[in-house]
This record gives sequence, structure tokens and C-alpha cells, in this order.
Amino acid sequence: MRITTLLFDLDGTLLETAPGILGCYRHTFDQLGVKVPTELDLHDFIGPPMKDNFRRLLDEVQVNAAVEIYRQCYNRQGKFQATVYDGLPEALQKLFSTHRLVVATSKRQSFALEMTEHFGLAPYFGAVYGVKEEDLSEPKSALIGRILQDHRLTPTEAVMIGDRAFDILGAKAHRMRSIGVLWGYGSREELLSYGADLLCQQPADLPGSIASF
Repeated sequence: MRITTLLFDLDGTLLETAPGILGCYRHTFDQLGVKVPTELDLHDFIGPPMKDNFRRLLDEVQVNAAVEIYRQCYNRQGKFQATVYDGLPEALQKLFSTHRLVVATSKRQSFALEMTEHFGLAPYFGAVYGVKEEDLSEPKSALIGRILQDHRLTPTEAVMIGDRAFDILGAKAHRMRSIGVLWGYGSREELLSYGADLLCQQPADLPGSIASF
């Protein structure tokens, strides 16, 4: 069956968001008086659900406080400390003419909507999906499931495009194909080990990668 719909992760796939995300994680830990171990690379926090990240260093009571501190920081400044990857708008322009494009991110949906609009990406996307306020730890697989259901898609009609294992595993949970992008925060080894169907070196290569399926 023909591929009709492309699901895009946001952080590390559409936008270089590390400055805002890492800054707000550091601010949150500072506010709580928690010292981050020197061996912990906060770049690993980009992609997974936020509560899962905080649980690596905090107890459950602190996690809830941390989420609120982070949310306020990110809403105030972090969400706009980002840049669009070079060549990405041109690739989206080509894909937009032949496919339905959907954002599928573990970021809060309200933030994802604001950011796609602010950075000029909104015109390319027919829908923006993020985690809901009442379920901030929603797995990527469940998020993808909502998209498939809402748009009445079979897994063979859609492809997940992302930079981390969570994107690949989320697609695999639905027997969807996936493309791992190498300009984001996940490594080639990570993406291959979790079973990405293709790897894409740069945004300009995306249309060709999709066409190869």
C-alpha cells in the first residue's frame, strides 16, 4: 500500500532544541538543590518522556515539583531557544506536495503547536501531536497509535521519522517503517541497533529516502 503519511519527531528532527531543553533541566535541578552527576550527559534527556528523565535522579514527590519548574522555565524562555535544521524547510516543501505530514513528539502538545508556528513549520503540517497535560509520560508508541486511529491509517501507509530509539521503537510497536535521522541527538549505532529501516544523513536526503520504500 502506498505511503500517504509521514510522522516527524520534533526535537532533533525538525528543530535543534538542545539549548532550551538543557538550560531548563539545569535550572530545574538547581532550583531543587540537586547536583547532576558529572558522568550524566543531559543530552540523553532529549527525546524520552520528561517524568522518566526526572525519575533517574529524583523521588516521585520531587518529580512532580520538577515537572512544574521545568514547564514554567520552558514556557517562559526555553521553547524559543531553538533553530530549524538547515535544508529542512526545503525538504518539507517537497514532501508536503505528495504526503500528509504530522508532528509526533513527546513534548507537550501546547509547546509543539507554539513552536511549529513560531519557527515557520506549521504550514507544512496537517496535524501536531504531543503528550497531553494529563499524561505527560505517554509512550511514543501510544502517541503513534492515537495518530493512526485518528487518521484511520494502516501501519503500511505511514512512516515514522526521528532521531532517537524511542521513535524507532514506537514505529515498531505498530509494525510501521521508520527512518532514523543522523543530524539529531541519537547515534548511528543507537538507530541501527533498535531497527531503523533506513538512515538519513541530512534533511535534503529525506525525499529520496521516502521514495525508496
